Amino acid sequence: MWLRRRSSRTSFSVPFTPHISPLSGLTLNSTRRFLRTQLADAGKGDAEAEAWAILVWGSGLSRAEVMVRGTEFVVPEVMSAIMGVLERRLGGEPLDHIFGCREFYGREFAVSAKVLSPREDTEVLVRRALAALEGVAAPRVLDLGTGSGAIIVSVLAERSDARGLAVDVSEAALSIAAQNAATHGVSDRVSFMAGSWFDPVESPFDLIVSNPPYIAADAMAGLEAEVADYDPALALSGGADGLVAYREIVAQAGGYLVAGGRLMVEIGFDQGAAVRGLFEAAGFGDVAVVQDLAGLDRVVSGVA
Repeated sequence: MWLRRRSSRTSFSVPFTPHISPLSGLTLNSTRRFLRTQLADAGKGDAEAEAWAILVWGSGLSRAEVMVRGTEFVVPEVMSAIMGVLERRLGGEPLDHIFGCREFYGREFAVSAKVLSPREDTEVLVRRALAALEGVAAPRVLDLGTGSGAIIVSVLAERSDARGLAVDVSEAALSIAAQNAATHGVSDRVSFMAGSWFDPVESPFDLIVSNPPYIAADAMAGLEAEVADYDPALALSGGADGLVAYREIVAQAGGYLVAGGRLMVEIGFDQGAAVRGLFEAAGFGDVAVVQDLAGLDRVVSGVA
């Protein structure tokens, strides 16, 4: 999902005019239809959803307000902003990069070219993490390869008694994650450390979560341009077979979990059996492969 809340762009004090005095020639409704047509003709994913997202962002109105005020004309300044977004989108740039944010688990997260934008699939990991923490008092959570911080921030925002540590090899990613933690009011309960996986980690945790890079080398070459050109390769490439990060994480995780603590990782849709095998070989019990809403393998978890 993209930005849905009211935009922070407030330079236009009167964004629309009554329909009896057109300035741009297009109403909100006709602008949305125009956007949808342009996006559909260019083969840009869900053209209807993207048209709505651009219109909501450019107008500063909510979707409900757009529906109510659909016959009002768009002033040229706002139309110019909307057309600027459309031009960039038709050029291949993803909307989350254009907007600088992405919606995840009901919250907006700042993103940039330095982090992988959180995907809806990863919400499966957050839901499973929260379920695993039920009944655990004041849990401690470790997020490896935190990126934008979407996972750890979402968990802590939902569990006010939880504390966390977020680790990433990228200082730029940690800066964005810290920004998101501040936005969602969990900065006092999460620490950020630079390093590769467990290198900077000391204390044991009740839960370790990670969405590591898992795309195999041969699949990297076939990625869509919108992913290959705009998401950091560091957050995508999982080595020759896509399992390099899993081997390292699973092999070491037991030493950083309390007795009965759980390791939980997101996986590619075709990696369930392989990652399950790594968990079992490392001595984890109660190993489970969890599917996403599309019925594809998405998360593997196990108990230390």
